[in-house]
Amino acid sequence: MKTDLVEIFQTIRAGVQPYATRGYTVHENSENGYDLYSEKNIELDGEKVTERFFTGVYINGDVVEVKINTDEFSTENHDLHDFGDHKAGFKISTLDDAKLKEVEILVEIIHTNFKEKEWI
Repeated sequence: MKTDLVEIFQTIRAGVQPYATRGYTVHENSENGYDLYSEKNIELDGEKVTERFFTGVYINGDVVEVKINTDEFSTENHDLHDFGDHKAGFKISTLDDAKLKEVEILVEIIHTNFKEKEWI
């Protein structure tokens, strides 16, 4: 079980980083934040979209926040914190193998959703 926020952040970031080779662009890569966006130009409801948040991991106070894009994705039946602005995810202060697996599965689900919507 990990309790050090930097170690938790680095562990989760290491699991998210491979998505940078799967069609996403790194927007932040710092000691306390890492996030990925899709920069595929699409038109949605007559509006041009040039970038869309995919996922991010951040040290914020006494927790590590893992955020995912919930645009057109139902978070019902998921135990997620609502971060607003089409973002939800986890606030993590301790990380064990089960929680890490839960984060990895959620990110993969969102990636699959992005592929189905042709956002990447």
